[in-house]
Amino acid sequence: MSRRICHFITVIAIALIVGGCPSLWNTVRAPGEEPTPELLFKKGKNLFDDKKYQEAIQVLESLKSAHPDFENMPEVYMKLADASFEKGAYDDAASRFKQFLELYPNHEDTVRAKYMVGMCYFNQIKRIDLDSTALVHAAEEFKTVVDRGGESEWKKKAEEKYRECRKRLGEKELYKAQNYLNQSQYRAARLAAQRVLDEYKDLGLDDQAKAIVAKTEGRVPKEPEPEK
Repeated sequence: MSRRICHFITVIAIALIVGGCPSLWNTVRAPGEEPTPELLFKKGKNLFDDKKYQEAIQVLESLKSAHPDFENMPEVYMKLADASFEKGAYDDAASRFKQFLELYPNHEDTVRAKYMVGMCYFNQIKRIDLDSTALVHAAEEFKTVVDRGGESEWKKKAEEKYRECRKRLGEKELYKAQNYLNQSQYRAARLAAQRVLDEYKDLGLDDQAKAIVAKTEGRVPKEPEPEK
């Protein structure tokens, strides 16, 4: 094989490798050809819109690291949190929304961020007979938005979710009350049903709670009189 043919094959091979490997091409670009933060932000948003959430996170994280003074950094943090939420990484999303709130407490998106923290917990709520930790946290976060959300659309959404959380908590007490009643533990059944009437009133559970209380009438031993 002649030297000219070998040289030609070598040039073609290099062209194919460089052209087919963007990462390699990126390593040999001149410093002035590095993407601007604006371009990275646009790319991250486009990936998010295309539902390529993990890729969007990678691009936005690189933007955050390379350009910490980018003027739209609050939006970068929110988009990162939204991407984590959309991909179902709710614990990570909650942490990201909380970080946004710590860094930008006066930003116009703070109310939405607080609402989304509540949604991160809400989407992890399990069956009524299982641990209700996520449900309690969700209710607390939505209550914060209800109390401090002004007249925003997020306050209205939080009111609906807060009511739903309270109803689910009431249903859990009702579930416990019915179980106690089935096991002839009348005092415990009465107490649980009464909590529904005291703490979760007017949520559509009152009639069931009253029925359980009525079934315990005459079956709950009286409390002993205090010694004088």
